[in-house]
Amino acid sequence: MTGWEYIHGEGDDPLGAPTYVKKAYGVKFDPPVSQAEMGKMIGTLGASVRQYVEETIAANKKLKNAMPKDESHRALARKLLNEIMKQHQEETGESFIILKGGSQKTQTPKEEVTVSEHKSLAEKYGAERGAMNEQDLNRGFLVRCCENYVLALEQKADSRIQIRVTLRDLLEHATKELPFMADMLSKALLPTLVSDGWVLFNQDGETRILPYGKGVPSYDASECSADHPMWSRNLDDQWVV
Repeated sequence: MTGWEYIHGEGDDPLGAPTYVKKAYGVKFDPPVSQAEMGKMIGTLGASVRQYVEETIAANKKLKNAMPKDESHRALARKLLNEIMKQHQEETGESFIILKGGSQKTQTPKEEVTVSEHKSLAEKYGAERGAMNEQDLNRGFLVRCCENYVLALEQKADSRIQIRVTLRDLLEHATKELPFMADMLSKALLPTLVSDGWVLFNQDGETRILPYGKGVPSYDASECSADHPMWSRNLDDQWVV
């Protein structure tokens, strides 16, 4: 399957096909996991995911039916929903995505505010232009440097929303770690990270930045349901640029 890497393991015929999973969609397994164990895990997970989807649809329908018809009352309901979700996210780092039925994707007031916040901050700090070319090797060094900085902080945090990373932090760290890029960092750092999928948000009176993913403010899961690849790797993983 696409995105999967296999390796020979215990009981495998060296001349036959490998049956142990070494890597799947960016997630590495050490030690590798047998196909049988992986299949059992996926089967269990699949059943849980289907149950989760069914319960989510039912809960969303219940919420929709509870919304008042009067527009002023609906406005108050949205405000209350926004405050409840905001409080929950601050306490747990968890966020929710609410979608209406049909093909059209919609955002809750909270999502509309946070995604708009990222766009306005990106525009304010001039992050929409000036990113390093994806074929530039230095871009790889820069992104890896910043990712490692975040991963080191993640080890000390209980949730992603607790990870405090500002542009100034990354600029100082990258300048120290990549002195040969010092002259270009002040202009290229932010646009490069934004183009790589990092999002800007305001927290505790300051502007912060993190790769997109669950629990990260300004992250719109309706646009991309998966986490940024950085979140799936460990700090000591080999990362080829």
